[in-house]
Amino acid sequence: MTHQSKRRALLIGLDGATWRLLDPMIEGGILPNLAQLTAGGAWGELESTIPPVTAPAWTTFQTGVLPGKHGVYAFNQYRKQSYRTNFVSSRDIRSPVIWELASDSGKRVAVVNVPLTYPPRPVNGFLIAGMQTPNLKSDFTHPSGLREELLRTVPDYRIIVPQTEFNLHGLDRFVDMSIEAEQARFDAFRYLLREKSPDWDLAMVHVQSTDTLQHAIYCWLDATDTRFSRHRYTRALSLYKAIDEQIGSLLNEFADDETLVIVLSDHGHGSIYKTINVNAHLGHMGFLSLRGAQTGFSFTGWLRKALRVLLRMDRWNLNKALLPKRFRRPLMERLSQNVMIDWEHTQAYMINGWVYAYIYLNLKGRELTGVVEPALYEKVRAKVTRAMNELRDPDTGQPVVRHVYPREEVFEGEFAQDAPDLIVVPAPGYEFTASVFQDTEAVIRHNRVGRDHVGSHTMDGILVASGAMVRPGPIIGARLVDLFPTILAWLGVPIPSVTDGRVLKAAFVDDPFGDLKVDRDKNGMIDIADDSLDEVYSAEDQALIEERLRALGYM
Repeated sequence: MTHQSKRRALLIGLDGATWRLLDPMIEGGILPNLAQLTAGGAWGELESTIPPVTAPAWTTFQTGVLPGKHGVYAFNQYRKQSYRTNFVSSRDIRSPVIWELASDSGKRVAVVNVPLTYPPRPVNGFLIAGMQTPNLKSDFTHPSGLREELLRTVPDYRIIVPQTEFNLHGLDRFVDMSIEAEQARFDAFRYLLREKSPDWDLAMVHVQSTDTLQHAIYCWLDATDTRFSRHRYTRALSLYKAIDEQIGSLLNEFADDETLVIVLSDHGHGSIYKTINVNAHLGHMGFLSLRGAQTGFSFTGWLRKALRVLLRMDRWNLNKALLPKRFRRPLMERLSQNVMIDWEHTQAYMINGWVYAYIYLNLKGRELTGVVEPALYEKVRAKVTRAMNELRDPDTGQPVVRHVYPREEVFEGEFAQDAPDLIVVPAPGYEFTASVFQDTEAVIRHNRVGRDHVGSHTMDGILVASGAMVRPGPIIGARLVDLFPTILAWLGVPIPSVTDGRVLKAAFVDDPFGDLKVDRDKNGMIDIADDSLDEVYSAEDQALIEERLRALGYM
């Protein structure tokens, strides 16, 4: 080691990682470095956020507050009064983030690829933004001059390998491309720690490929899934092996007795067999109306079928030449919301969400063409709740919804009013879509490998903590929101009093934190330049982001 001994925190994010997959790999000797960390450290499940989705979850990790306080609920955030969505960015996070708080205390930081860091906010150190970066021409580093240096040093750096690579080209190419992408990611991270900021105090690298691969082929990775394939499982293991080797390289070079090493995921993963079309169900139950339904006019049905073909082509990356990218998203939104849905006869609808369904009431005075009288809000919401709870799978007769939460039961804080009116949790094996382009008869359809998700998010992420002062053994009851105050406490950085997390003292020997420093000045929203989302993402940028999220199955 070349640096002077001091407390540091080295964080490795494995997006969507789950013990359901990692435990058999550890037992089979596939992941020796992760096995070593767990054997000598503290480990357990890490409870995600509601919803267990990348955007709100990683924002909670960075801010130490739950979505009702930080206000990020999805990648494509619904803007009431417009029936439209906008893509979120780091400028939507109004709470101070962990990198900024560490910087304010004089700590040096190095961050690579963490979601919701684009555009980069200033830090005392270096930051390479994550998956919302439109492309490598974007200003996605701090300082901005780091971008050209990064691309010279790591010329094969890329933002993400989308699921469409698997859909179009198969497993071998998908795995190989993912390995190459993560190799470049770790190369960039090591370059920052070696050359740019050898005096770092807080460093994090985020791996996206675990999540992307599991969405695409989870059924081939989990031996309990009825679609499990031993041959394909063996092929996919090369990605996990490559990531484990990268983790070992980091530990050997950068972790000493004063370094707290944390491996974490934002959520877990499980098998998906079927997709529930929420808007189709709401239509059948009389809560949503498509244009033409009142008159029997057939143009809407014809248009829906034509647009369904276009969307399928878009999923396969075949229609890029049909329209310039900057026009596709506005066109689809206008067609789906203004042409397809008859708002004057719609009481409830789903626009975003997919792991959990977000249902909004078309409330008069709040929505653009609201029809639900405020005095009837609770009555209509109760009816929609019953309609969702009564939905059954026609193949099995079993409920497809585990729970329906009213907004106020889940979210508290300044931005709770921006949350959906109802949050619908699926039964295991199901996820949701808000499509109005699909056949309205197909409320539930089977997911297919190479087209859909066959794995999706669960609440049980992973946590491993290692270091000289970590107590070996299981961690019980840890939550994603708890890592924010725990890391700050380890570094001696004051913790904002507004945090929803708690310091995980039980994971350490003899309480190494002393008297925790609480910063009551950092207990509210911070003043970020009030740029509009259009200034963050140009029309071309929005099209690129949408294409990426649609390729990942997130839209």
